[in-house]
Amino acid sequence: MEPLMKTITEKDNNKILPFIKGVMAFMLVTLSLFHVFFNAKSKLVPLNNQKYSVEINRRNDLQNQYLEDLKNRKIDIEQYYVLATDLVKTSKQNVAKINAEKRQINRDHSFRGRSSFHFWIFVFGLVTALFFFSCKSLHDDFSRGSTFKFHFVSLTGILVSGFWFIHLIFLTQKDFTQNKYVLILVIAASFFAAFTYFLVKYYTYKDQIIYRQLSFIERVKRIYYKDMIFKAMYAEESGKPYKSGKLVDDCIDEFHEDLKRVTDNI
Repeated sequence: MEPLMKTITEKDNNKILPFIKGVMAFMLVTLSLFHVFFNAKSKLVPLNNQKYSVEINRRNDLQNQYLEDLKNRKIDIEQYYVLATDLVKTSKQNVAKINAEKRQINRDHSFRGRSSFHFWIFVFGLVTALFFFSCKSLHDDFSRGSTFKFHFVSLTGILVSGFWFIHLIFLTQKDFTQNKYVLILVIAASFFAAFTYFLVKYYTYKDQIIYRQLSFIERVKRIYYKDMIFKAMYAEESGKPYKSGKLVDDCIDEFHEDLKRVTDNI
């Protein structure tokens, strides 16, 4: 009974784990799209803009009213000067308060030195997608046994994504304008890329071995087996060995050399 339950549990795990990996991969690739669920600006910004408009309209209306009163001789030039000067002073103070309130609203709505979490998650999601596809490309390169020149493009993508990961998480937008931070970011991103490179290589080692073995089996079926069968059939039908082209001994030697290359890399 216990072995049966163990087998059922292993089958469930074999179904669940790929599903979890698929969901995680989907989330990483589509992370940038989740920015639509967050506001680019605070909901208080329109109210602040309305206050600003009301204040500007009030100032303009009073200025027009004072000019009309001056024209109709309800006030003299000295009274107009006093009223206009007081209006300008009061309006500047009110506008300054409204602008200060707007700056505070924007600061409260900002995230990690960016204008909003909406903007941050959008950029972070794009960087995550770049990192995911770069790692996948590197994983495929290792699995196929490609040389480093094929790894270079994937490694560059990891380096660039590492640069922006560090910048988005640990630094603000203003820090980017300082050269010393750029140099630190490049150095840190280089270490990040190197670590990721060897980590992917380590976890791809078994896949690489499997790929090489499958490739060897395919060569056995397509090349060595075909040659052996042809020579055996020729010898059986003609009663003499097939001497033109490659000899059987040569085919066997090639087979053993190919097999040795595969086993040496395991």
